[in-house]
Amino acid sequence: MGTKRLDCLGRLSRHNVMIALFCRDCRHFADVDPTPLILRFGWGREPESVPWVCSQCGARESRILVGRPARLVR
Repeated sequence: MGTKRLDCLGRLSRHNVMIALFCRDCRHFADVDPTPLILRFGWGREPESVPWVCSQCGARESRILVGRPARLVR
């Protein structure tokens, strides 16, 4: 049984894994495809370091949960 390291945008894209985002302010939940983000931020960029902005309320990255914590909130 193998393991997959899903610690950067490139690896997430390669394995077709969506990035789960949850805004603490407005409780908006979204699944984001990492593929278009690679051109802007680079293959090796960690999802936590991308400057996320909520599309509903405009909250900045400090109020947004990324990945597994976002999945648990829902």
